[in-house]
Amino acid sequence: MKIKIVSIIVMVLMLLSVPATAQENETELTDPGTTPDSFLYFMDVAMDNLALAMTFNDDDKIDKQLEIAEERLAEAREMAEKGDIEGMQDASDEHGKMLVKLKAKLKDIDNGDSEGELEKEIKIQQKIKEHSNKIEDVKEKLKIKIQVEGNITAEQQELIDSILASLEGQTGEVEIEIENEKSKTKIKIETETGKDGDEVETEIEDELGITEEQREDALEEINEVQEDLNETLEEYEEMNVTPSSSLIDDINELLSQAQAAFDGGNYEEAEELAEQADDLVEELEDELKKSKHDELDDEDEDEKHEDESDDAEGEDDDNENDDENEEEDESDN
Repeated sequence: MKIKIVSIIVMVLMLLSVPATAQENETELTDPGTTPDSFLYFMDVAMDNLALAMTFNDDDKIDKQLEIAEERLAEAREMAEKGDIEGMQDASDEHGKMLVKLKAKLKDIDNGDSEGELEKEIKIQQKIKEHSNKIEDVKEKLKIKIQVEGNITAEQQELIDSILASLEGQTGEVEIEIENEKSKTKIKIETETGKDGDEVETEIEDELGITEEQREDALEEINEVQEDLNETLEEYEEMNVTPSSSLIDDINELLSQAQAAFDGGNYEEAEELAEQADDLVEELEDELKKSKHDELDDEDEDEKHEDESDDAEGEDDDNENDDENEEEDESDN
């Protein structure tokens, strides 16, 4: 009897663990399915862990870990859109747990052939990068949604920003780990074959079509950051507010370095520099938001003083009328 019950539970979990269909666009997330605000969420997490445990091939296991991490990211986005910050945090925590498992698994990559091992690491690195891009896409879409709807408090905004930063940090740790593993493999290639590890990496990336993809990504990032900077500066001008000159200088310097790296064919470095510039543009946007907030506070304060002044004038008029009425009464008497 017990065996039958266990078998049924396993079958149910296996059926529920079928992943949601991804959209054609690689930056689109899978459907979140069961979210942290559901009483069945614990089962959703359990079924994913069971599916992972029943995946024995190392390559498939890494793919499954990334697939589950993406589902957790979709859940975090869904919770943020609902205004459920606690649920967003729960999804982020589960996302982090899965990436910890992925980070540990990266140390087990061994293809026997060092060049084959490097190729495998490069492919995994691209998948991790895609996941990182999806986090950035969620961040941007939430930012636009919040700006349009404007229905959250400053405290909620701070919590959402903190959770998004945590999601980025979790993925960043995995990106560092795969880069470290690649470096070790390239040293192994140089020791075993005498070939230059970086040159072998470039050859593999060319064969996989990654170099052209990196070129397109870097160019897109540089252009987007420049566009965001121009739009932000226009907003400063409309508000008649002077932006931080040092911040603008730093942004322009990073964009200049990014363009130089791009022109030199160092596309990955170019994209990283452009992303650093983008972080500074966000700081510039935050300063503008603060200026807008301060301006609104000043307007509210002015209105308050005007109301108090009007009330005071009204009281003075009432007092004058009372005095006049008293004088009339005394005169009548």
